[in-house]
Amino acid sequence: MIWVTPETGLILGAATIPFLLLLYFLRLRRQPLRISSTMLWEGAVEDLHANSPFQRLRPSVLLLLQLFALLLVVLSLMQPQVEGGSPKLGKHVLLIDRSASMASQNNDGVTRLEQAKEQAKELVTQLHGGGLFSGTGGETMIVAFSDTAEISIPFTNSEQQLVAAIDAINITHGGSSIVDALKLARAYTTNVDPEKNGLSLSESAQLELFSDGSIAGLQSEALQRGETVRYHQLGKETDTNIGIGTMSAKRVSEASDDVQVFISLLNTSNQVVSTDVEISVNGIPIGIQQVEIPAKESGTPGSASVVFVPFSMPSGGVILATLDTADALVIDNIASLVIAPPKDLKVLLSEDKAPLLKTVLEGMPLAELKVVQPNQLRDMIVSGETAQFDVVVTRDVSLDMLPIGKFLIFGQPPKLKAFSTFVEGEAQVMLVANESHPVMRFVRFEEIVVSNGYEIITDGSMETLLEGSGWPAVMSTRLNGVQVVYVAFDPLESNWPYLRSFPFFVYNAVHYLGRSGDAVSTALRSVGETISMDIPEGIASVTVIEPNGDFHEVNVSQEGSITWGPIRLTGQHTLSWSGTKQHTIAVNTSVAEMDIASTPTISIGATEVTASGSSGNSFIQLWPWALGAVLFVLLVEWWVYQRKTGGVHRFLHSKVKDTWA
Repeated sequence: MIWVTPETGLILGAATIPFLLLLYFLRLRRQPLRISSTMLWEGAVEDLHANSPFQRLRPSVLLLLQLFALLLVVLSLMQPQVEGGSPKLGKHVLLIDRSASMASQNNDGVTRLEQAKEQAKELVTQLHGGGLFSGTGGETMIVAFSDTAEISIPFTNSEQQLVAAIDAINITHGGSSIVDALKLARAYTTNVDPEKNGLSLSESAQLELFSDGSIAGLQSEALQRGETVRYHQLGKETDTNIGIGTMSAKRVSEASDDVQVFISLLNTSNQVVSTDVEISVNGIPIGIQQVEIPAKESGTPGSASVVFVPFSMPSGGVILATLDTADALVIDNIASLVIAPPKDLKVLLSEDKAPLLKTVLEGMPLAELKVVQPNQLRDMIVSGETAQFDVVVTRDVSLDMLPIGKFLIFGQPPKLKAFSTFVEGEAQVMLVANESHPVMRFVRFEEIVVSNGYEIITDGSMETLLEGSGWPAVMSTRLNGVQVVYVAFDPLESNWPYLRSFPFFVYNAVHYLGRSGDAVSTALRSVGETISMDIPEGIASVTVIEPNGDFHEVNVSQEGSITWGPIRLTGQHTLSWSGTKQHTIAVNTSVAEMDIASTPTISIGATEVTASGSSGNSFIQLWPWALGAVLFVLLVEWWVYQRKTGGVHRFLHSKVKDTWA
């Protein structure tokens, strides 16, 4: 506690308290007496002359009450103040954290953001509610922030508008960074001083930070001159959480329909935790595993990995992982992946003489099949047009060069280093196949007989897929952006076109090459990013549905695309047009927001601020309370005096008489 004007109070006390005591020493003391005659009056009042200024001071309730009231007046003039929770005078900026960790719930199911909003509204009432003990009329601004910041309401002194702006703040599932929030606050507290040639003039501002303390960018910032900050801590230091850290999927092989899911789990508590993890595909349960997650060590959350048994997923869909647990933060107990459906391939075909491969490829579900002559193919290679196709298929076509791309080649060896050494191959039968390779799935090779071909001298850069009795028949290589599946003979020089395994082989090879390198899942988006997508012709608008069910109508641009954002929630975002669901985008929780332990002390640059404390001098004024107590004491003193002198009794008696009259 400090005293602003102690001298004034001491002077007043020294001048008034002795005077009050002196009056009590010298006051006349009369005793109520009944006398039968006025002749006796003189004897009754003789005690008036018997008072002594130094006689013993008799106990008096009135004296004690008057001394107490006088002491309170003296204390109020000394202006006592205590340092602590009172807001500073002047402008205030309320910084409200709405990041993912603020979605953590307490035991009553109330989130940290909801608690922060209630505390912020109480502060607004304290500052702008009116009355003797409210603020002095400074303006207040509210900034809501997560990984980005936005102004909920600029500076105003309207309590109603401020409370409405606080109620309108909603949770986001992004990270927490204070950098943008401070920039916005300073932009509104900095004015241009024309007398200083346009130099900025920053007004003093009290920053009220409502957060759990898990904020990025604090150390890189510093409080400017005149700025002070008060930290309102939400949550507890002992709060713990388990959640899904990462989730990924891959196909067992590049041409396989089987998908395998990998999940990592995090545990921020100091104890080992056991939980169940379930995955489902398009709402249908696929598998469940029990996992034991190690405890947190040296500040690093414990982690455990889960690998599920591969399952068939020939078409696209959504894989959903769910934790069977009840903890403070719910949003990280669910994660999802969108598995892209197999794309329809664009194939370029060139073959010499009989259209053997054309017949097979026309029976496949392709996006496009373009057939060109060998000379046209060579021209397209030179001009780079082959890059427009997923796979280039040739039969008995001589090519001087192979550009970057994917090729299925029958007959003449391509002009690559791996195929540069070869001789004419004699007749042979097939002996051994690499049946684990996607190209050779369901291919019965035992009946294949080749009359002649090309005997390639293989090196270490080549993988043999089908070995004949005399030389390798089918090979695969990938080098410097060129991927080739090579068949070292013309199918017309064999009985293969008459066997059922031939179309199987062509199908496998085209899909293996066409899908090779494609991601099994669509790219995960993060909170704060935007959604951009090309839309088919004829569509005027697209509906974006957020995980909480909110709808947003987005108009398609003239270029045939949409842009919507920023993304604010984790979960599945659905895009639909023409009345049907067309596309799903998965957004998962950031790992940085999973450690929900609240921080009691934050450091902004070199300034350390404790919870409910302030980086500047902020004091609670006690003198208004002292003056209020004076009024109460005087009221009690008046009541005691009236009771002692009979004033109250006479007043009540007169009221009774008036009633009967």
